Amino acid sequence: MSVDIKAASLCGLGQTAPNPVLSTIKYFRHEYEAHINDKKCPAGVCRDLLTYMVIVRKLRRAGGVCLRACPAKAIPGEKKQPHMIDPSMCIKCGACFDVCKFKAVKKSR
Repeated sequence: MSVDIKAASLCGLGQTAPNPVLSTIKYFRHEYEAHINDKKCPAGVCRDLLTYMVIVRKLRRAGGVCLRACPAKAIPGEKKQPHMIDPSMCIKCGACFDVCKFKAVKKSR
């Protein structure tokens, strides 16, 4: 379609507008395919395609930092107890990942 737009356009803007799309498809086709086919983001920047989870074995002692940092209250539990992230409530903001001192929150792509 981009090639057709380039060929059929009568002005210079129409002839060059598809170039960024054609270049990214040429050099980053694998990323387009991963997004479309696998629903994964290899770069780890597409918020809707990320998943956050707690790695319980990495928790040395439970703290309430991630619990307090979550704006969606997706981390239920009591203080001083290990926490789990409820994926149905998680808004994928990354606040828990950013504040966890124990590196116990994993970001999956």
